Amino acid sequence: MAKKIIVIEDNHDILDMIAYILEDEGYEVLSSLNSEPLKDIEVHGPDLILLDDWLPDGYGHRLCAKLKENPDTSHVPVLLISSVINLPELAKKSNADGYITKPFDINHLIGMVKLHLQ
Repeated sequence: MAKKIIVIEDNHDILDMIAYILEDEGYEVLSSLNSEPLKDIEVHGPDLILLDDWLPDGYGHRLCAKLKENPDTSHVPVLLISSVINLPELAKKSNADGYITKPFDINHLIGMVKLHLQ
């Protein structure tokens, strides 16, 4: 069974590209332009979440912190993805499992996903 990844990214083109890359690698991808899928996270049962920091309905690092505080979702790896300068600090502060800076290398993206799905 394919691992399931939720990708939340506010840029439609980047979202489509990430989804295409991950699906090509054999993952099942649920992609969204906002944080809506996180409201039903138990239903979706993701193995990993890729979370942009700038979203129309909030900040990814704040959403990540809430996921990590919740005992039902704290085990799900979350990778923040953004071009903000202080991404390493935001990832650490929110207890994210890692981060990917934009612009990103496709091989780095795939490598980070594989690393956190082991």
